[in-house]
Amino acid sequence: MRPREVRPLLRHPIAARRGIAFLFGLLVATSAAAQLVERVVDGDTIIVEGVGRVRLIGVDTPETVHPNRPVEFFGKEASAFTKGLLEGKRVRLEYDQERQDRYGRTLAYVYLADGTFVNAEIIRRGYGHAYTRFPFRHMEAFRQFEREARDNRRGLWGEVVGGRGGAPDGGDGSSAEARRETPAGLPATVYVTRTGRKYHLDGCRFLSRSRIPMPTNEAVERYELCGVCAARLKAQQ
Repeated sequence: MRPREVRPLLRHPIAARRGIAFLFGLLVATSAAAQLVERVVDGDTIIVEGVGRVRLIGVDTPETVHPNRPVEFFGKEASAFTKGLLEGKRVRLEYDQERQDRYGRTLAYVYLADGTFVNAEIIRRGYGHAYTRFPFRHMEAFRQFEREARDNRRGLWGEVVGGRGGAPDGGDGSSAEARRETPAGLPATVYVTRTGRKYHLDGCRFLSRSRIPMPTNEAVERYELCGVCAARLKAQQ
């Protein structure tokens, strides 16, 4: 009896297509060249060759190039830190659920050739804070990095926000009687200062020297509402 002929796997059209697709994908994943960072725009935005403007996911650094705002406290230092890490270097980009923001910038996690996770490093070293307005894969880890940077007085947290050494009113003129409970009408994001003990609404006069955005739920847990802002909220109700 003649032995049954064994048909090669790749003679099956579907198997052949799947096999080729798998091998091609593997080849691309392992041989794709890292991409060059042509320029650092500011602490959380870079220009990558072949990609264009890239906004680092989950990171927000003080403003230095906003057309309608002055350079914010520690903005130049944050930009210099990111520039030192990335400009002229080759990086690997990874993406989350959203690939672009409303301004057309590519949203990405950025990794150096040695494996350094740049987004996390900026927060861990105190040059920016975790931007948690929108969900992303590493949100909880980034929040923890920010807490550690603040607790260890790194970077822009140099004199821990809400830490010792300030005047009784937090050094920014806020009322000592500011309410600790969560008032109605607070926005999703409020602001703290580098050395103050209060959180503030956008436009508060005590934000003239520094304004560090923070999710309201986190600010309420750690700080008191500025007395001027509390009165402003009450007047709006």
